[in-house]
Amino acid sequence: MMILLSGCVLFLASHFINAFGYRQRVENAIGHHGYMGLVTFASIVAIIMMVFGYKQTEVEVLWLPLPPSYALALYLMPIAAILIVAGNIPNNIARYVPHPMLTGIALWAALHLLANGDIASTIIFITFGGYALYRRFSLEAKPVEPKPVWLDVVVIILGSGVYALMLGFHNALSGVALSY
Repeated sequence: MMILLSGCVLFLASHFINAFGYRQRVENAIGHHGYMGLVTFASIVAIIMMVFGYKQTEVEVLWLPLPPSYALALYLMPIAAILIVAGNIPNNIARYVPHPMLTGIALWAALHLLANGDIASTIIFITFGGYALYRRFSLEAKPVEPKPVWLDVVVIILGSGVYALMLGFHNALSGVALSY
């Protein structure tokens, strides 16, 4: 459990460095790209720690998920995947859903919280979902100019592909087999 918790703390610390006023100091020392690289590296290490920590943690059930929560996660996760992709490609979705990537991560975390009742999963999904919600509502929404509709189609196709890959490799990625 310690590796899991350490990974969550590292993830949050690397993302809250800006909130505590250290970003400018770090950027002055190593530059903007160095700062971004440091946050990216810390995030990757944190996620690896969370995965290994999750795999080593004994299952401690907090609650038994309702059976419909599995189907809900299965059917709504494509929306989360599309929103996450929409946060990284210019499109019109961002005109209607402010900060689509953060909204998608919050949806992903909420759906997984509903479908899992163990303490390790709860810690992981509250970490990601809580951070995503905090950032989603603390950032100013930027006006988005209309984009060609074909970009929305690209986002939907790529998001659906990401979902299909995550579904197919869920066990390899997270160590959790899905039951359909």
